[in-house]
Amino acid sequence: MSIRSILERITSLRVRVLFLAVGIFCILFPTKFSELIPLIVGLAMAAAGIFAIAACKAGWESKHPRPSTYGEPIVLTLLGLVIFFSQNSSLLVLGVVWGLLGLSKGAREINAFIQRFSCKENFLFPLILGILEIIFGLILIYEPTEHISFHVIILGINMVLFSIKDPAPHKKGVHEILQKVL
Repeated sequence: MSIRSILERITSLRVRVLFLAVGIFCILFPTKFSELIPLIVGLAMAAAGIFAIAACKAGWESKHPRPSTYGEPIVLTLLGLVIFFSQNSSLLVLGVVWGLLGLSKGAREINAFIQRFSCKENFLFPLILGILEIIFGLILIYEPTEHISFHVIILGINMVLFSIKDPAPHKKGVHEILQKVL
């Protein structure tokens, strides 16, 4: 076993433990986490954006190479800083964005349902997940600050499941992880 593979396993374990710990915290203390969302999300988005800018500058290639772009990381960094510095009003924005992400995820699940249904494959899970994602997304958009604690619990469950089922979370990009978890 090479040193690189050992370091990858250690990194994978650390990412899994971090996601598991944050997920459990979200499930057990959703109200407390809701209060910390602007701080945590703002700093995490800014840090992820800065890291992505550095990765673009260094020319690091991911598993799936794509043209090097600075636009998304710059916007991610700026949005993270805005959320961090306007903590009181950012909860409303985060709730709406989270709802829109849920709608987008629900649409992808509905697409998977239609694809599986047309191929006569097992389609029940994507159908149920798609309907739930769309309902939760609409609820969150309708009253973003009222239902944020409930969505923090769902986030916690997603993070726990992600930490258990993903064999290599450290190999995913920031956008892939956020897309899976949120």
